[in-house]
Amino acid sequence: MSETTHADNLSVYEIGYLIESSVPEEKVSTEATAITKIITDAGAAVIADEAPHHMKLAYEMRKKNVSGSYVKYNDAFFGWVKFEVGSDKIESVKKLVETHPTVLRMLLTSTVRENTYLGKRAPAIAAEISLKKDVVTEKMESVTAHAGKKVSDKESAPASIEEMDKSIDDMVKEA
Repeated sequence: MSETTHADNLSVYEIGYLIESSVPEEKVSTEATAITKIITDAGAAVIADEAPHHMKLAYEMRKKNVSGSYVKYNDAFFGWVKFEVGSDKIESVKKLVETHPTVLRMLLTSTVRENTYLGKRAPAIAAEISLKKDVVTEKMESVTAHAGKKVSDKESAPASIEEMDKSIDDMVKEA
């Protein structure tokens, strides 16, 4: 019965993390593996991840070191891990990742199993969808205006795409 209860409590989470830029670049993958190991040691199943890459931060971040002074960071290594784990274990995973010595910041979010990341293509995809909507709207307005001139008494079936394209071509030729 405890296995069924455990399976019912599984949720999908994603942790995005920043590794301090003071870590040598050749050691970053080792730190990322350590973070992933924290997650898998809690019984989580990794769904997807991205290896950390160097990036400039939007603003300066400070982290208190062992001596009590603050270290300032203007850049870091960003990576993320999407995983599935029991909801009873997520707080301990969060605390362990937050307190990992080289983690500058981390963010835990509840998410879905499906891939929702569009990356650098997101603006291009949004623009493409918007352009297609504009073209379709323009064609429909044009066809509607043109069809209004030649309304017959007969009730007609909805126009096919080929008929709309032919109608648009005819209108362009008339103008």
